[in-house]
Amino acid sequence: MTERIKRPYDAARAKSAILAAAEQLFAEHGYSAARIDAIASASGYNKSLIYQYYQDKLGLYVAVIQRADQFGNEAFNAAVAEMLADAELTHSPDKFRRFLEAVLRTSYRIMNDNPNYVKIFAWEAAEGWKTWKQISYAMDEFTPFYELACEAKKNKIIRQDIEPIMIPILLMNSIIPFVQSFKRLDGPTNDSLDVGMNQEAFVEQLVKLVIYGVMEPSLL
Repeated sequence: MTERIKRPYDAARAKSAILAAAEQLFAEHGYSAARIDAIASASGYNKSLIYQYYQDKLGLYVAVIQRADQFGNEAFNAAVAEMLADAELTHSPDKFRRFLEAVLRTSYRIMNDNPNYVKIFAWEAAEGWKTWKQISYAMDEFTPFYELACEAKKNKIIRQDIEPIMIPILLMNSIIPFVQSFKRLDGPTNDSLDVGMNQEAFVEQLVKLVIYGVMEPSLL
């Protein structure tokens, strides 16, 4: 009788499948309504393994957010890391403008290409960010942009009547509504509105709105 060869257990593969299933179900149902047993079924692994890896549902949710954050950071750094390393960034209006443009285009692409991220953020907003506030893992997205904005304002690159804190708030909160708006207005709708442009042109309109609203008008 031939002895059955047992395949080695692949923990990385199991975690990847679990996180992919969790991301999908958190996106579809939100944190509150998503169920561990449904995630286990969708992933092909049992609940006990999920608890072994992530302790509880909140731990699994944090892991999903961390994975999304890591993916976004990698894409973002590939697009703007060289610009951020430039000492002239907050001294040169042209360089600062190109940086803002790159941030907006890259952020839009990340969210548009990953609709689950948009849905998870939408669920969080709908539930008053109550789960987000429980996450011990904190993504400090505001501080770097705030510090850049402070320097840019000091060097009279951004409008002097705008507080620097508004720059990261604007950059981080303008993307998802625009992604959702294009999907709503593109194609047949019940509205009398017609977006009248392809998505690339739509993104450029967003870029212009931010640039002309943020930068010192005399520099444009």
